[in-house]
Amino acid sequence: MGREPDDLEWAVPGVRSGAMPLPNAGARLVDETVHLTSQFAEHANEADLAQQLVLARGLIEQLEAVWLVAAADFESSGGVADAGSGSLGAWMRTHCRMAPGEASARSRVAHAVTNGELGPTGDALVEGTVTWRQAQTIHSAVQHIPDDRRAEAEAAMVSAAATLDPAQLRQVGDRLLHCFDRERAEEAAVRRYERRGLSVAETFDGLFSVSGLLDPITGALFMTALDAKLRPPVASDLGKGHSSGESSDGAQPDLRTWSQRRADALGEICSEWLASDNTATVGGVRPHLSVIVDIATLRAGRDAAAPAAPPGQLAWAGTITTNESLLVGCDAAISRILMDGPSQVLDVGRTTRSIPPALRRAVIARDRTCAAPGCHRPPEHCDVHHIKHWADGGETSLDNTVLTCRRHHRLIHQMGWQVTVDRSGHRSIGPP
Repeated sequence: MGREPDDLEWAVPGVRSGAMPLPNAGARLVDETVHLTSQFAEHANEADLAQQLVLARGLIEQLEAVWLVAAADFESSGGVADAGSGSLGAWMRTHCRMAPGEASARSRVAHAVTNGELGPTGDALVEGTVTWRQAQTIHSAVQHIPDDRRAEAEAAMVSAAATLDPAQLRQVGDRLLHCFDRERAEEAAVRRYERRGLSVAETFDGLFSVSGLLDPITGALFMTALDAKLRPPVASDLGKGHSSGESSDGAQPDLRTWSQRRADALGEICSEWLASDNTATVGGVRPHLSVIVDIATLRAGRDAAAPAAPPGQLAWAGTITTNESLLVGCDAAISRILMDGPSQVLDVGRTTRSIPPALRRAVIARDRTCAAPGCHRPPEHCDVHHIKHWADGGETSLDNTVLTCRRHHRLIHQMGWQVTVDRSGHRSIGPP
């Protein structure tokens, strides 16, 4: 059972003294909001715009603090449960249209302030000298500080919050933890490292979505590499923003957004590494970007009146346009594969046991993926297999080879799986 509204006590730390008790938390929320907005109007009326913006930001943070504490009171009174929500965060998501992460973070701050976990932080939050995001950072940091040093650490972080943003404030918390308890700091570093991960997925419209978490060292390496790539355009465009006019030296400004610049920088880093420093091999050859494109497509170029030609096929990405094929081919090594009709390769490579790069490219152009039905592993993860084993007299030729992923290649050699070739030359892998 929740408490009756008349029994509630206003829980905002630092609430002005002498305020008349109000009948319920909702009325107290209204009263405090009116009081804070009146103070803002009084002080901002004579200020210039810059000062007004600063004062308005402080008002927003104070109202945020009042709102968070009132929300915690609402939960403790049983209002959240009565509304059918399992938690304050869930109620915020449903009724205040907050994202899950935002709602969870706000509810944690509300609980920390109202249950006494954050005393000085709660006072500073209501006074507007600490934002709720800074309060979240302080709360997260002091959880790992030894109990006998926690008050000291919180006071230090509240003081630092006057001049630091949440990310900088988190670094203060990390340093305090390292000073107070190095063993806990090392444990926290291990937990942070174990959270690392990177996800790459192709979207329905042909883009690639990249998201993930990098450990501090990898993240710093990544930012250093990006900064090195971004620095030349940043220096040339310093102070110009996104103006469409020319710079003083006549050069056109870089109109890309910073997000686009970072994406392009990442592509340049990958391209340069593959072209120069990369010494790895995948499937017997150095990793490279492979585009399969019909000669008619290259001849058509930008001529809109040219006969229709098939699009290019890019490894990992699939279909790309004629212009995209030309872009990749503008600075690329070209390997010619003669075709007789849609699938018959006439002649590539030489007869050896090892698969030469030219023959591998021809096999990829013909098979595209692993030949096992239902297996779509890309060529980069496949081997070229001799259908009639080389030791049994089989030739290293296009007719005697098939593209197989590592798992199906092992099944052929170890479990007796077989490769069949139909009249059209289509290859398939299946159990004996």
